[in-house]
Amino acid sequence: MKVGIVGFARSGKTTVFNALTGARAEVGAFGSRDANVAVIKVPDARVDRLAEMYKPKKVTYAEFQFVDIAPNESAGDERALNPAALTLLKNAEALVHVVRAFENEAVMHPLSSVDPARDARALEEELQLSDLIIIEKRIERLEKEHKKDQELQTLTRAREHIEAGKPLRTLELSPAELREIKGFEFLSLKPMMLLGNYGEAAIGSEDPAGLHAVAEALGLVHIDLCGEMEMEVAQLPEDERAGFREELGLGEESRTRFLQAAYDMLGLMSFLTAGEPEVRAWTIPKNTRAADAAGVIHSDIQRGFIRAEVIGYDDLVAAGSATKAKEAGHARLEGRDYIVRDGDVILFRFNV
Repeated sequence: MKVGIVGFARSGKTTVFNALTGARAEVGAFGSRDANVAVIKVPDARVDRLAEMYKPKKVTYAEFQFVDIAPNESAGDERALNPAALTLLKNAEALVHVVRAFENEAVMHPLSSVDPARDARALEEELQLSDLIIIEKRIERLEKEHKKDQELQTLTRAREHIEAGKPLRTLELSPAELREIKGFEFLSLKPMMLLGNYGEAAIGSEDPAGLHAVAEALGLVHIDLCGEMEMEVAQLPEDERAGFREELGLGEESRTRFLQAAYDMLGLMSFLTAGEPEVRAWTIPKNTRAADAAGVIHSDIQRGFIRAEVIGYDDLVAAGSATKAKEAGHARLEGRDYIVRDGDVILFRFNV
């Protein structure tokens, strides 16, 4: 899962990037780089427990790739994103908008004042405008070619929705309509989270970034964190972090809170595979069929799917082994249309 981190210049994006990933990217200095990139493993106690049971040669957690997009630093330009940033975001599967909610006289906001609600709406409008430009060019071409097919109808609906001031993620689209416009990688269609980056003085406050009402109005998931303090804690030795978090009143680890919110926002879950070669978590959308889950592992498994041998995680752990779980009647044989559940431990049978 690739997540693009965006926001206005001097919003603390790279600080948040470091806090979430444990990276040590230089804060406030992009130079000629396009982005900072880091991958984090998604903590999963189920994977840890299965690894204890199976003693595998390899343990693989689900992963998130974070791409910290360089801010727009052009003098006199009040946009958050320049053309290069917009292009990079096309490859992201989800966006996180870091919204500045801290005061610092030494670090001026490009819009001259700190206003989280204004910034949240302004960047949303930039994404919509970027999509609208693409839509209008495509509609113009289709009309010149006298094409009045499904694509034109869908794009016309999309244009009307954006012109009404609404992001495409709030437009009800059928599976067929989504297929028609998938290739455009519209930015306002991507799931997005608001992340309020507040200052040390607001630690312990309710709604410290003042974004709760804004997020509700825009239909967005949102979390808040004190980026600077979280970055400092993330760079401490692991055995010292919990004590510092408690002392500072930071609550649950920011990475854990972020990942939980991201999974909810994206409608994701994990199924597991376990054996001596490897114990692994596989991330899939909720309501995924068994055959499609098999394809996440390898297209050949999906193509030659025969059945899925399924044991619930809790049943497997309680039994102590797959053999004992089967003897206790906890193993099921499921077909290709079985809807995979979070925590299913699956062995796929296939033939190609």
